[in-house]
Amino acid sequence: MSNQLRIGVGAMALILVGLLWRELRPASPVELRGTGDSVTIAATGDTLLLKPLPSVNSDAGLRDVENVLQDASLAVTNLEENLLDPKNIPGGASPNERRWPFGTKKSAQDLRRLGFTILSLANNHAIDYGVDAISRTTQILDGAGLLHAGTGVDSAQARAPASIGPAGRHVALIAVAASASPEARATPTRGEILGRPGVNALKYAPDVTVDAQTFATLKQSPAAAAPSDAKSSELTMSGRVIKKGARTDVHFVADDQDANEILTQVRTARRQAEIVIVMVHSHEPSNQSTEPADFFRKFARDTIEAGAALVIGQGPHQLRGIEVYKTGVIFYSLGNFIFDLSSVDPRSEDVFDAGTDLYRLALGAVSDQEAPTSQAVENPASWESVIALAEFERGTLRSVRLQPLDLGVDLPAKQRGTPHLANADRSREILRRLSDLSREFGTRVRIENSIGVIDRE
Repeated sequence: MSNQLRIGVGAMALILVGLLWRELRPASPVELRGTGDSVTIAATGDTLLLKPLPSVNSDAGLRDVENVLQDASLAVTNLEENLLDPKNIPGGASPNERRWPFGTKKSAQDLRRLGFTILSLANNHAIDYGVDAISRTTQILDGAGLLHAGTGVDSAQARAPASIGPAGRHVALIAVAASASPEARATPTRGEILGRPGVNALKYAPDVTVDAQTFATLKQSPAAAAPSDAKSSELTMSGRVIKKGARTDVHFVADDQDANEILTQVRTARRQAEIVIVMVHSHEPSNQSTEPADFFRKFARDTIEAGAALVIGQGPHQLRGIEVYKTGVIFYSLGNFIFDLSSVDPRSEDVFDAGTDLYRLALGAVSDQEAPTSQAVENPASWESVIALAEFERGTLRSVRLQPLDLGVDLPAKQRGTPHLANADRSREILRRLSDLSREFGTRVRIENSIGVIDRE
């Protein structure tokens, strides 16, 4: 081999090694953008990113969204998917199975490029490909330099916050899932007994009260467990405690232990961080409802009282109202941010995404095998949302701006899902609807130049 040929081969080898290293090396960790005492947090709803995003050079609308996110000190979203290597899917599952689809390393890189900082992984798709998918997803996010919260090897790790920023600008985020199957919930490690990997769960259960006449009738049923005290005001029926009261009523309450453990984490995080964010994934009572569940309302207010500045809800794939509560703000749902339903087989949807009445499910009145037809594609509200921009000065929330987004509501279904800034007319429509939804919480949304504004002073 001639010297010239050897030099050429050597140069080619160095180029290949360089390219391989650039592909495999971990990205540098994200940092809090900006300086000084002010912090702006860009909050978005659900992200299902399956295909590579178009280049911002070829998609001016996406570039505008990128600018909004990158102008903020940090940006957060809920990742509604596992991130996996298509050549090594946990459990040997085939990519062609009728399962909720997954993203890849490219998905994480695209989210980093857009400007995201911290992702919530606490949702109903966290273990779609088994508990091993949790570690695969976090490894890919770590490689992309992205922070994440809401899952872990046990409940202690799943409940722990993700934190960023120096003292004086320190931000902590805790991610919670109310909408999660029992097998997806992380459990605690107890001594030598390891916990189960999963999500940071907020369980809830029905509290059932019936009037005296109904109680007496149920008490005679063979299915009712007779109380030990004949005068008892409670009985058990099909494993459900039923109480005697003045009237028949069913409402849902959060599990005390889950709620207290999460609130303890919020208080601990607040002692160390200037700003605490809590993200909550809650489809309840169903995707068709524009109103949040009562137990979510109470829990959200409790987290503000425990020290959180923002509670960011997602899940139902449409906007829900905004509540200004004491020193914080609660976004009950920010809808969808990126949502590529074109790759989703409706038969892969679980009870949360398929629109099941989750209250009837919790009562045992509907089977978790029943899968109603998804309405997300047909619902225009699924393709309109906002980026919420919360502005803080020395840890105090000063204002919230709402940037309306259009995910392609007028496009064919298979072309929808990529966010662009909404035009002036659509922005006003979105903001009027969001204003109406927020009015029941006593929140006023002003519209200024196609931007929603919520003042704190």
